[in-house]
Amino acid sequence: MVECASYTHARRHPLVLGRIGGWAPPFQLSLTQLVVLLGGFAAMVWTWSAWAPLVPDTAATMASLGAPSLAAWALRRVRIEGRSLPRGLLGYLLAFSAPADGVVAGRPLRTGRRRRGATAAMWVAER
Repeated sequence: MVECASYTHARRHPLVLGRIGGWAPPFQLSLTQLVVLLGGFAAMVWTWSAWAPLVPDTAATMASLGAPSLAAWALRRVRIEGRSLPRGLLGYLLAFSAPADGVVAGRPLRTGRRRRGATAAMWVAER
């Protein structure tokens, strides 16, 4: 008996990756890039009245489209400790919010309160 494997599906898999209902966007964006792109566009639109009158119309339009696009493009390879940006930020958030004394059995370690004079030697002067 001869065992063999067909790798036809593996060759076709990249054609399926990133498709939604048979449609694929013309470019691939990570979730981080998409959030930065949409958030940047929203920030530019909301602050338009503050900065757009200071520059020519063409430059304002180019800035409102180009700045978020450039920020999203710059985030494509950002890594924090070898992890993607959201996972790296989540790791730092968890590290900073962890109890200072550590965790035992899933709960913060609580050291007993020190009582004044309980461990100190007391010397009494003679009369």
